Amino acid sequence: MENEFLLCPRRTNGGDGNAGAPHRRAHGPGAISVALGVALAFGRPTAVAAAEFLLRMGDLQVPAGTVVHGAAIAVGGTAYVDGTVEGDAIALGGNVDVSGHVTGSVRADGGSVILHSTATVDGEAAAFGGTVVREPGAAVGGRRSEPAPPEPGFPMRDLWGLGALAVGLMVLLKPLLWLMYFLFLAGLVGSAWMIAVLFPRAIARFGAVLDRDPVGAFLAGLLGWPVSFVVAVLLAVSIVGLTVVLLVPATLVAAVTFGTTAVAQVIGRRIRPAGTVPEVVVGAVILAIVTSIPGIGWVIGGIAATWGLGAVLLAFLEGRRLQPSQPAAPP
Repeated sequence: MENEFLLCPRRTNGGDGNAGAPHRRAHGPGAISVALGVALAFGRPTAVAAAEFLLRMGDLQVPAGTVVHGAAIAVGGTAYVDGTVEGDAIALGGNVDVSGHVTGSVRADGGSVILHSTATVDGEAAAFGGTVVREPGAAVGGRRSEPAPPEPGFPMRDLWGLGALAVGLMVLLKPLLWLMYFLFLAGLVGSAWMIAVLFPRAIARFGAVLDRDPVGAFLAGLLGWPVSFVVAVLLAVSIVGLTVVLLVPATLVAAVTFGTTAVAQVIGRRIRPAGTVPEVVVGAVILAIVTSIPGIGWVIGGIAATWGLGAVLLAFLEGRRLQPSQPAAPP
């Protein structure tokens, strides 16, 4: 089974190699999230004993006469239980089809639960984003009942069902996410390299401002964001400025791009002084990796953009101040 994970090995009794008694408690969303996280982080671990979780990407089969010692979880597919599951049977982004015995509960997040006449579920049966279909003779919670009519209402009413479906899609699209991540890194580094090659003197000038006055550059960048917004609004409400209002965000993007490249040069120079272009490449790689860290990456990216914007603004003001004044015309 190529996409199957056996997680959380069970402890054995002494040294006789026999697995301990199976857990019969239901696993909540937290335990399921832990299982998914371990699977995604460590690939395919090898089980040394009976597994607490049986996780498969796509359809999961538990044939008749087979016993799964733990929960059976299908991500992005259908869980077919014809044998015995000593735990919960769960589908994230798919259905659960039961003809055998489940000692825990049956749950489908983003799908339906189908209980055939021979199905026995000791716990509960729930479907979020679908319905629970029970054939006559199916037993749920120790009681045999006729199939219940589907409940009306919005199909995705449970937020956990939506979250579970999103997790399932992310698992299935994991290669595409990695490709997008590497394209992001390559785009950031490539754009910084191109700017450094085409405008090395400008980048060196902005980098010198960052080295000389880092605090002032950051404060100027903090001031630059609201000032740009105010200028854009004033141009938008004026008849003359309406035709050039788009130049404000375009100029702001260009300033942030050049400024961030200068920030990359400063970082690269601290790591390995080797000239403008190599320093920019090294710093851009570090920035790309750091800004992709979940939770704090966007904060670091915002700080780098603000710092770079301030460097561009200060360099522009210094250039205007140092321009020689035109001599007065003779009378």
